[in-house]
Amino acid sequence: MNLETTANGKNQKPALVIVDDERSILTELKILLGRSYAVQTFMNPEEVEEFVDNNPVDLIISDELMPEMRGSVLLSQLHKKHPDICKIVLSGQAEKNDIVRAINEGHIFSFLFKPVNQRQLLNVIEKGLENRGMKLTLRKQNVELRNYSENLEKMVRERSAQLVKAHERLQQLDGNKMSFLIYLTHEINSPLDRIQKLAETIITYFGLAGSNLKPRRQTVHPRQTVTELLERKNPDLDKRSLKVDCGIDSGLTLETDPEYLERIFSALLDNAVCFSNEGGLIRISASQENGRTRLSVTDRGAGIDPADLENIFTPFCLEPEKRRPRGFGLNLPVARILTRALDGRIWAESRGSGQGSAFYLEL
Repeated sequence: MNLETTANGKNQKPALVIVDDERSILTELKILLGRSYAVQTFMNPEEVEEFVDNNPVDLIISDELMPEMRGSVLLSQLHKKHPDICKIVLSGQAEKNDIVRAINEGHIFSFLFKPVNQRQLLNVIEKGLENRGMKLTLRKQNVELRNYSENLEKMVRERSAQLVKAHERLQQLDGNKMSFLIYLTHEINSPLDRIQKLAETIITYFGLAGSNLKPRRQTVHPRQTVTELLERKNPDLDKRSLKVDCGIDSGLTLETDPEYLERIFSALLDNAVCFSNEGGLIRISASQENGRTRLSVTDRGAGIDPADLENIFTPFCLEPEKRRPRGFGLNLPVARILTRALDGRIWAESRGSGQGSAFYLEL
C-alpha cells in the first residue's frame, strides 16, 4: 500500500472504520488489522457519519444487517459526501437481493460473507485501497489538466484520452464485480471440465479488461483475414449447411492490429454461425465513409431482442438461454474491449426474435 494515497496524504497508516453490532467481531477485526492500519470501530452505525465527516478515512467495512440501519443505507449516505472512500460490506445473513441493493445503493467495492477468511479479507482491503488510490490519482490528474495553458492544448487532449481510458477500465471492472459473482452462482455446480474452461475464459477476459492495451498497427487486408477465418470454420459451416457471401473488396486495406481484427471477426462469425437457421446465408460486407471503414456480418437467424442489443456486449449479463450453447457469453464483450483499444466502435442491430441480426465493426 502506497502511504501517499491515504486520506490525509501524510506518511501514516491508512485509516479504516469498521461497523458491526457484534462486539466480538469488532475486537477480532481490530486485532487482525490494527498492526497495519489505523482502525476505528463502531457498534452503532448512526455514530459513523459524524466521525467520517471530521476525520480522514480511507476505507469502511460495515455489517449489512444491523438494528439501527442497513450497512448499504449507511454507505449510500456516506457516498454522497465522501465518494472516494472505499466501502466494503461484511455480512453473514444477506440474500442475493441484499447484495444487489448494497451494490446499487452503497457504491460498494466488495461484498464478503461471514465468517470471512482472513487472507481473503486482507487481500480485498489491499485491493480496495489500491482502487481508492487510483481514483484519487485520477481526480488529481484531472485537476492538473484543467490548469494547463492553451499552448499545451495538444498535450491536454492526449493526456485526457489516456485518463478517460483508465477511468473507463476502472468503472468497467467495478461494475463487473458483482455481476460476475451472481453469474458464478449459476455455474458453481457445472462439471469440472466446464469450470476449468470457465476459469481460463474469465482470466482472459479480466486480463484484457484491466490492461492498457497497445495495438500493433500495420497494413491489413480484411478480406484475407475473413477468408482465413472461414477456412478454419468450414466444418461448422458445413455441419449446418450454411453459406457465406463475402463482399469485401480484395483491395481494401486497414491500418490496424491483425491479431485484434482476427479475434473480433472470429467472435462475430461464431455468433452468426451459432444463431443462423440451418441452411441459412451469412453476408459479410464492407463500406467506407468519412474516412472510416465499416465491416458488417449479417444473418437471417434467431435475431436479438432489442432489450438485449447492449447486454450481448456486457459481461456476465446475458441469461444462459440467450447465449451460445455451452458458451459463457464473453466473446462479444472481449470483442468490444479489443475494438475500443483500436479506437473503433462495435454494435448490433435486429428487429427482434426470428428476424436475423447485423453486427457492425467500424474502424
